[in-house]
Amino acid sequence: MVERREGALKSAQGSDRAIPIGPGGSSLLRPLKAAEVVARNIVGDIRAQNLGPGDGLPSEAAMLVQYGVSRESLREGLRLLEVQGMIAIRRGPGGGPVVGSVGAAHLGRVSALFFHMSGATYQELFKAWVWAEGELAERAARHPDAVLRAATMEPFIDGHQHESGDALEGYLEEHAGFHRAVASLVCNRVLELSLESYGQIVAHHVAMVDDPRTLRDVLVDDHHGIARAVVAGHPKRSRDLMEEHLRGVVDYCRERLGGSLDTAVEWL
Repeated sequence: MVERREGALKSAQGSDRAIPIGPGGSSLLRPLKAAEVVARNIVGDIRAQNLGPGDGLPSEAAMLVQYGVSRESLREGLRLLEVQGMIAIRRGPGGGPVVGSVGAAHLGRVSALFFHMSGATYQELFKAWVWAEGELAERAARHPDAVLRAATMEPFIDGHQHESGDALEGYLEEHAGFHRAVASLVCNRVLELSLESYGQIVAHHVAMVDDPRTLRDVLVDDHHGIARAVVAGHPKRSRDLMEEHLRGVVDYCRERLGGSLDTAVEWL
């Protein structure tokens, strides 16, 4: 497992070539393909019907009639949504498409592809991550509802965060859950999703090269201090503590990534 993970990182080091970042404006104005149109219509119906994660969508046969497209275009449209996490396809009897979730992890996966193709490095990712999480922490502490701040941060102050067990997946969710809670207090969904996605990319790559659970006690203590600053409504202290917290994580990452720091971010 470790060899496979390290090999994935090494494959990104084979070339310094990158696709220059260009305007790309014409891509926003081109006519949509049939699959893109049906994907957009499906999303529109999910929103209009106020469907949530896990809610079922019509069968393929019903969608073919509803959207008036070919089977090929419908399946391609569903696949576009599936790879972005907006829907999931359940296999077998009683299966079919269901509504997915809107989360920074999905956005992070797509963003990592663009970072990789542009040649953006891990050094650049780490710098962006420290700034982004500091900004989120400062804005969270500025949230006008003190009761909501306290309720949101309570699990990270009273010790409930330790309850995820020893599994790696649970540990990563525990750490991401804290940063997600901070981001939820920003009251700006664009910032919440886009800035939080950097941390999702970092967490994935840290898990690829080492076992981050060795940092658990340090991270929990850091989370505790940041949470208290947010609850107290201290924006500058919240930012400072968050940036200090992440610099410690970045130092940990730098020791383990070594020469990979100046290579392109690997696509998740």
